[in-house]
Amino acid sequence: MREWIVRIIYTLLAAYLLSFWVDPIVGSTTFDANWPFYFLIIVPLLASLSPWYTFVGISVLNFFVVLYSYHGSLLDWFGLWMEDLLGILSGELPNEAIFFSAMGLIGFFFAVLVSRTYPSYSLVLGIIVSTLGIMSYFDTWTLYDGEGAILFAIIGSLLLLFVTDLAKRPSQSFVRFISIGLLLSVVVALASISPTLEGDWSDRITTSFRNNTDEGNGSGTGRVGYGVNDEELGGPFEQDDGIVFIARGVPARYWRIEAKAIYTGKGWIETPVLDSEFKRGQLVDSNVDTTPEQALLRFDRRQTFVPYGGEYPQAAETESGTEFLVGEIEESFPNETIFIRPTGKIVFNNDSQATPRTIQLRYSVPAFSEAQLALNRDITTLTDEEKQAYLQLPDTLPERVRELALEITADSETPNEKAKAVQAYFRNEDFKYDTEDVAKPEGDTDYVDQFLFDTQLGYCDNFSTSAAVLLRANGVPTRWVKGFTMGDARGVIQGETEYTIRNRHAHSWIEYFIEGAGWVPLEPTLSFSESNLLQIERETDTDSDPVENDPQASQDGNTPNRPQQDLLIDDVSTGDVAQESRSIPVWGWIVIAFISAVIIWNRKIIERQIMYLWWMNRPLTDSSLVSMHRYLMKRLRANGFKVEGRTPSELAKEVDAYYESNDMMRLTHLFEQAVYAEQAPNSKYKEYWKIMIRRIMS
Repeated sequence: MREWIVRIIYTLLAAYLLSFWVDPIVGSTTFDANWPFYFLIIVPLLASLSPWYTFVGISVLNFFVVLYSYHGSLLDWFGLWMEDLLGILSGELPNEAIFFSAMGLIGFFFAVLVSRTYPSYSLVLGIIVSTLGIMSYFDTWTLYDGEGAILFAIIGSLLLLFVTDLAKRPSQSFVRFISIGLLLSVVVALASISPTLEGDWSDRITTSFRNNTDEGNGSGTGRVGYGVNDEELGGPFEQDDGIVFIARGVPARYWRIEAKAIYTGKGWIETPVLDSEFKRGQLVDSNVDTTPEQALLRFDRRQTFVPYGGEYPQAAETESGTEFLVGEIEESFPNETIFIRPTGKIVFNNDSQATPRTIQLRYSVPAFSEAQLALNRDITTLTDEEKQAYLQLPDTLPERVRELALEITADSETPNEKAKAVQAYFRNEDFKYDTEDVAKPEGDTDYVDQFLFDTQLGYCDNFSTSAAVLLRANGVPTRWVKGFTMGDARGVIQGETEYTIRNRHAHSWIEYFIEGAGWVPLEPTLSFSESNLLQIERETDTDSDPVENDPQASQDGNTPNRPQQDLLIDDVSTGDVAQESRSIPVWGWIVIAFISAVIIWNRKIIERQIMYLWWMNRPLTDSSLVSMHRYLMKRLRANGFKVEGRTPSELAKEVDAYYESNDMMRLTHLFEQAVYAEQAPNSKYKEYWKIMIRRIMS
């Protein structure tokens, strides 16, 4: 009875550890539920306690029941499975059908191993190392957060090792029970009360590009990230590699969140609610061609904003299956009202409401024709209120800024020509991109005036705000846009490219208005290309050199030199996968230390298993028998027995007396028969040798 209780606990702990595979692995797929995979892994393990035929039957039945409960139709699933298989044979990556089957096989495979090897230190160590390794890998390289689960995985690992030890060496002593209790208490206590560095994720999200640490004098350095307060621009910032979200299934393009219209001379404030002929969040005229696009977004932390890569989102599906529309219709999201502001920002009635961890987002991407961009009509689509907001400039704006604006666009007539002239001005003059030595205007100094005439050094906020002011001074309605660049390409998952969008990809640009086209994006910042921001339907010169169409390229066809930290776009736009530097998190070092401690603690067990595998699988010859005996003498010497200067029989008697057995004497007799009597090695020598090695190294 005791043996069966130990075995049941052993199997339950193994199932518990393997269940930690589900969240990180399934979280990187398009599955919207984890529960089927818990059943696929845990049920076969529990069924392995039953006879073989019962075990197989339960496992197969469990697979089809889970499949039917999740998918709904077995026949349809078989069709999808065949399509998936044919795709794999033709070189494609597996889809959901094959992945579902693979997870079922993994559960069945581990159930067989646990059943056939019980109790086994090597299998237990394999489960522990693979579980902690998977959690560490996905925590480092994906959005999976293993910080909360790692403690439970470590506790489960210690208990599984303890139960394995009980199954192998049953004892009436309470020493091991007391030891495991103390060890678990220490682990839990250290995890609970040890001082740790508090995460600063909220600061990274709620501060803007140039949020300074010293508010009193404007000095100090903030972290780059998407922020909501843009009233005071300027100051340096540090690059921040924290992940915001991962996007899959779309071409590389910018991610829009919102736009602001009122420039104060120091920064931007919220756009007032404006009457408009456009639908809420609409960017372009109805005559502009748009292409529907769909993206899967996975957030590292739940956010209060929803980024999108084109016009306002038309619909989105949450991880719970809830669907909402944005635009003319307001729907539940989940249990809260969501609506879109005229600026295009998606917001919630409840300020505490946040996005799900996964969103399937659909939106439309506009593509302007060259004829639409060349239009120069009087503005009639925007209301008087909108024109006043999007042409607004503060009364304190220095006159030399207005004069410079007219000078830059002296040879330009259309809004598009004026926008390109401003863009070219930043690229052809002495402006430099920098994030460290960036000034913050003090007193009555205007932010744009300081950048244009004094420093000529800054980052996206400086370039975009200045471009908006210069165009407004030329009578072109403009608004300041915030969001993210396309991020870093991280590889192809299930046939679709994934992009990692980090805090350092937070960015600002502008949109200017053309009557008959709508709001057209412009990338004024040095070292950034708008190829991933503006889609143009070329009517002529379709075979021209792409360098000629790249506003980032210089006249000689070479890309301008720039700091290494600015290479945020090129790796993606050229199709190369960015090489992302990673540092192991603090808890990762704890896992490494724990695994190292387990290996050191069980070094004799590991060495013994290696010896078993090495010697038990080799044929028993005279030379191998002598080598095995030498290794046995080495282990006896290490345990304090005097080996030199004694006959084999004398040593055997002492060893048997110590271990209260006669196995060493039997082993010695077989050894002497083979060596001195020149008889063929007896196969039982391996059996007795294994028994002695186990006793000596336990």
